[in-house]
Amino acid sequence: MWLLLITPEAESLVGRWRAEHDFAARFGIPAHVTVRTPFLPPEYWRDPALSLLERFLPIDVMLSRLEDRPGGLVLVVEPDNELREITEAVGLSWPMLPPHKDNRPDLAYHMTVVRTANDRIRSQAGEAIAPHLPLHVAGTEMWATDGSPEDGLRHAVVARMRPT
Repeated sequence: MWLLLITPEAESLVGRWRAEHDFAARFGIPAHVTVRTPFLPPEYWRDPALSLLERFLPIDVMLSRLEDRPGGLVLVVEPDNELREITEAVGLSWPMLPPHKDNRPDLAYHMTVVRTANDRIRSQAGEAIAPHLPLHVAGTEMWATDGSPEDGLRHAVVARMRPT
């Protein structure tokens, strides 16, 4: 279970690559940054308390650089202070949740571009994307997501930017 920050402005940069090489895109999940995992199970997705997330929207996210990881190419978000604030707010509001990513010391908020062990595909994606970085995009909604690549993903909008 994940809490995702949806970044529609990033679709033009990463959408093609994600559509072909990221299972989440095949299940209708647009360009995003994961801000909390684990997150609440689906039976909580309509909890009125989730409205607290709206105060963080919109949020400016800078996709600063590419990072080629084993099995994937990601865009790292730097700085990430505001994303850490969201993660902390969720932890404080739902203290029964385990720590975000097990409190990994090397945690880096990122957007997955491709999930593949194929070096050539990761390299091609990197060459296509690198000239457009850094890129500022707005996070406009938060989605809760649950499932697996094998069984499918389901999701729901749990917070959206209020019209101005």
